[in-house]
Amino acid sequence: ENHVFIPPPLSHSESKNPKKHRRRYLTFEPDTGGWNNIRMSFEIVVTLAAVSGRTLVLPPDQLVYLLEAKRGSRRERNYYDLVNITDNHELHRRVPIITSQQFIELEGGPDGMVSLMGYNATYREHLLKVIESCEERKKSDVYCEDLYDHYLKHSQLSPVSAEYPNENCFIFDADVFAHGESYISKIPKEIQRRISKFCQKRAPFYYNRTMHEAPLWHFETMDFRYRLLVHSYAFLFFTDPKVGNYYKRFVRDFMRYHDEVFCAAGKIILALQYEDSLRRKALSGDPSSSKNALELDAELVGGYSSLHIRRGDLQFKEVKFDSKQWYENTKEIWKENEILYVATDERKMHFFDDFRN
Repeated sequence: ENHVFIPPPLSHSESKNPKKHRRRYLTFEPDTGGWNNIRMSFEIVVTLAAVSGRTLVLPPDQLVYLLEAKRGSRRERNYYDLVNITDNHELHRRVPIITSQQFIELEGGPDGMVSLMGYNATYREHLLKVIESCEERKKSDVYCEDLYDHYLKHSQLSPVSAEYPNENCFIFDADVFAHGESYISKIPKEIQRRISKFCQKRAPFYYNRTMHEAPLWHFETMDFRYRLLVHSYAFLFFTDPKVGNYYKRFVRDFMRYHDEVFCAAGKIILALQYEDSLRRKALSGDPSSSKNALELDAELVGGYSSLHIRRGDLQFKEVKFDSKQWYENTKEIWKENEILYVATDERKMHFFDDFRN
């Protein structure tokens, strides 16, 4: 971990005092889509906080599109509700993570980086309510954008985007970082070839010292112009492959769901594999036959196939078609008589009759 784009990890005690040891912050706005879109954008900003040696500031708790809470429970959610980013000491050594409330407590005072003292008492009180929980409704008394606009007044706005027609690929090259954009033309041809292959038609944007040294770096990812609807490994390119692999492992190891999610998924997988074993025995007619053995790979995965059929939550009519079309599009993938696990919001069971027949 000795590289300009891999800051040395903090000690456990240092990670608990970001104002002293990581007083450079990254703020961001959640993506406007569903959870998977939100997660992809989040993986990028966490990685960028790690690369730039910053403390990450979470947005306020708020409603998440299509992710309804159980009746009677807290409706607003945050990233820590689903991803293990709070009880994760090794992550915090690399990226201290604080809430909006903690950020304002640290930096909202008279000498703070995002001081609230420039507002009257009424508006200060308003922002203090927004940081507790907010809504993406302009007429709301706790409109999220009021807080994000306050951040923008005190920060450098990130110019990168993953959205057409402003698509970028974000390039991290140690020499360009050290010597400035004039060095881009001096990058070895082999590396230039790799950058071109990675970016394709996207415009490369090189990470620079101006970005790096900004005390507060804000990502307006809720705005379509600056949306980051892309996987981190398809957006961030490190010209040193070792650094690129480091951050792929970083996302793999630290952006993990809570154990409860994995345990619930594990129970479902075991149930599907058990049902497949019963199916095989019934088809063979001989409980002791070798044909009854589950077809699992080295990681014990197998025994079923799965598909996600979205129906009511899609806004695009061209991808809403009946089960016959679904079957025709996918029939060559499935094995004969295998179990299909379907994740769907379709409530009519007869919709899937074309798969059964």
